Amino acid sequence: MHKVMIVDDEPMIRQGLQTLIEWERLGFEIAGTAANGKEAIEQHAKLRPDLILIDIRMPVMDGLKAIEGIRQTDAECHILILSGYADFNYAKQAIIHGVGGYVVKPIDEDELESYVERAAKELNSRRSTGPGFGERNVTLLREELLQSLAEGRTPEDGSLDEREAAALFGSAAAMEGSRLVLVELYSREHSLTMKTVAKKKLTELIEAKDQGWVFSAEPYIGMLLRNGPWLRGGMETIREALEEACGSRIRYTAIAGPPMKALADIPSASAGAKAKLRRRFLLGSGLIYDATELNGGMKQPEREPLTIEEMSQLLFYRIDLGNGHDVLQQVDEFAQDLVRIGDSEQTLKSNWAQLLTLMLNKAAAFYPQLSLKDDLYMVTRLYLAHHYDEMLDEVKTRLTDLTAKLGGTDGNGTMKRVTDFIERHYSEQLRLETLADLFNYNSGYLGKLFKSHTGETFNTYLDKVRIEQAIRLLREGHKVHQAAERVGYANVDYFHAKFKKYKGVSPSSYKSSGEK
Repeated sequence: MHKVMIVDDEPMIRQGLQTLIEWERLGFEIAGTAANGKEAIEQHAKLRPDLILIDIRMPVMDGLKAIEGIRQTDAECHILILSGYADFNYAKQAIIHGVGGYVVKPIDEDELESYVERAAKELNSRRSTGPGFGERNVTLLREELLQSLAEGRTPEDGSLDEREAAALFGSAAAMEGSRLVLVELYSREHSLTMKTVAKKKLTELIEAKDQGWVFSAEPYIGMLLRNGPWLRGGMETIREALEEACGSRIRYTAIAGPPMKALADIPSASAGAKAKLRRRFLLGSGLIYDATELNGGMKQPEREPLTIEEMSQLLFYRIDLGNGHDVLQQVDEFAQDLVRIGDSEQTLKSNWAQLLTLMLNKAAAFYPQLSLKDDLYMVTRLYLAHHYDEMLDEVKTRLTDLTAKLGGTDGNGTMKRVTDFIERHYSEQLRLETLADLFNYNSGYLGKLFKSHTGETFNTYLDKVRIEQAIRLLREGHKVHQAAERVGYANVDYFHAKFKKYKGVSPSSYKSSGEK
């Protein structure tokens, strides 16, 4: 019979481990127990066990110091660490001291029995090749290391020597040219098991081909990819693996860090990838972005962006003119402007919601006969978008429909459309430059065309339209200052001067007579 010693500061655990599995059937007898590391060293010297099960955190002396003391006199004893949680700094010491396994509490009966069976075979055959890790324990320790490094935590001494790297990754040299990829998953179904299922499938696909290792890097999935052909050409092979792991219901965005020389480069690569993923809303779906090539934003124009109010007014003008192509171009222009104002997902969605709400209010005021209630749906839809380009596609679709609803292009000549536009918007701060921009003309050229068509300059035509509308308001009983303000003149004295210039009399004369 081989001898086993159990070391744990909890009496119930020491007692429970003695009966958890059938020790005798596996060829072992319980030789003794200990409640701390100091007792473990003393008992080891007396009992010389073949297998030790030992906890890490204990009073008086912890398990790691006890293992270090035991290894000074016994290099052959099998040691299995029991721990309440995985921590690579502990696991690293376990590697150094030749621990045979690392089991996280609560202890799984089948897992413990499997390890004990392997230990018995080695002891029976007397062909032990030295302490080594079982496959599952290697996976556990490797994942804990990668998680720690991805979170910016490094081993206590700041290094991982060749022996330790070889135990987990094959060799330290194998890391040359490797790359870290962080993947963000999302689904409208919000499944609690979504990430677990995708990670398991991705692990099978990547590790089966020896392309690298997959690990949890909350809130992302991490991949440490070996150097190889799969890293070239946009990582198409890796992208295909992601597509297969995600299926049709899960979407992803991934960032690949720069090529690395060693495991110590992982914290920096992870920090850079996380910074890029925080701007995921501006990126596309189903792609692996290269962090070294990604600028993180859209092309920035040199001009200063308009205010939200100005944008809403201009967008309504475009829609009111009925040219769907111009509406779409305006959306693309504002898309860049709003990124400059604030490029976070929340800010972009909020600013677009404000812009569209203001625009719809203007449309409702000009077209009271139309029900625009359904069009407000486009505002709520903004908040469902996972990516900026998807949100803009939704906005364009809705605005194209709205443009058609409000009449669309009626085929009239440009000058007829210009004068009709003035007739509808005379009370606003219209300028020839604004119309030139709306109708895609040079302002000087449009001014010449306008005068040729109407016989008057733009400003004169606008003044006359306003004066005629003011006369209508005065006859309806409005006061002079009210009429002036409603047709677009903020200054009453200026209105008086314009009115007398064109009509030869003061505005008040139209309140008591019908002369024109």
